[in-house]
Amino acid sequence: MNKKKSKSIVALLTLTFLSLTIVTIAACTGISAMESNDVEELPAIEFEDVSPGDWFYRYVAAGLRFGIITTESGESHYFEPDRYVTQGEFITMLGRLHEYGHGVIGTPDEGGDYNERYLEWALENEIVHRYRYWDLVPSSLITREMAAMIVWRYIREFELLDYFLHDEIMVLMTFDDFWEISDWAQGPVERLRFRMLVFGRGWNFEPHDTVTHADALQILTRVCSGVYDLVFPLRPILRS
Repeated sequence: MNKKKSKSIVALLTLTFLSLTIVTIAACTGISAMESNDVEELPAIEFEDVSPGDWFYRYVAAGLRFGIITTESGESHYFEPDRYVTQGEFITMLGRLHEYGHGVIGTPDEGGDYNERYLEWALENEIVHRYRYWDLVPSSLITREMAAMIVWRYIREFELLDYFLHDEIMVLMTFDDFWEISDWAQGPVERLRFRMLVFGRGWNFEPHDTVTHADALQILTRVCSGVYDLVFPLRPILRS
């Protein structure tokens, strides 16, 4: 083998290693094209506890745009990013996302942090089950592995996987605490991780931790932006 060919192979191997390293870091820390958008491109946010320097700023902006969250539920002007989300609230946010994708905008909600109508919708479409994986208690807090399962089943049941195939790339490492994930959630968590839809905290997924308001918006807006061409502006292509 001549020196020129040898150098080319070394260069190729080096480039491949660097690319995989960058992908691995992105998968475990949450770096994506969404974070690279200029803040100036996003709409203004009126929540008093959200500012352009917050990591979740663009997710809040997208959540408002997609109808996942609203500013019309009472007189509060606070987003409460660190507030923990209940099972019912997460399903309600997913239901709003789904309605937005089908052109239903501004649907009024019932009082409280979740809407019974969305729970019925999720049960009918087998996005959730009452007892199969965990006891469905709408007022109980949702864990990270529960949220992953719900999102994966939504993608599968509504045949949205094709929208995320272009995001499936080789990732060198799984989460360090993979074996702490419940058996029923291991597959969904890995599939979402491959598609850059869930991220760890450091190198761990922390499956049994509860989901914050900001965490919930992060995964749901990523799903919505994956089904649409761009986050801003939007061009609806969701299947009916």
